[in-house]
Amino acid sequence: MADITFEELVEAAQKLPPAKKAALLQRLTSDNAATLITRESVLQELTTLREAGAFRKVESLRGVYARPDLHIEQDELEAHLREVGKKWENDIDDLFNSN
Repeated sequence: MADITFEELVEAAQKLPPAKKAALLQRLTSDNAATLITRESVLQELTTLREAGAFRKVESLRGVYARPDLHIEQDELEAHLREVGKKWENDIDDLFNSN
C-alpha cells in the first residue's frame, strides 16, 4: 500500500461524492466489519444516505417497463404468482437438503 499523509487522505475524502462520504463515515465509525446488522443500524444508514443526497436525481423506473397492451386476468396472475412461489420454495428446499 502506498504511503500517504493524513492530509492527503483528508483531501481525497473531501473529493468523494456525498453518498461515498456517508459510506466512508459509516465504515470508519463501526467497531468492525462483522458488526451485527440491526434494523436500527440499517435505518440510520438510510437516513445518512438520504441526508447526503444519495437518492436525489435518481431516474424513476415508473412506467418504463409498462405494457398497456398486455391484459392479464386476476385469476391468471394469482395462479402465476402461486407457481412462482412454489418454485421458489422448492429451490430453497433443494438448497437446504443438498447439504
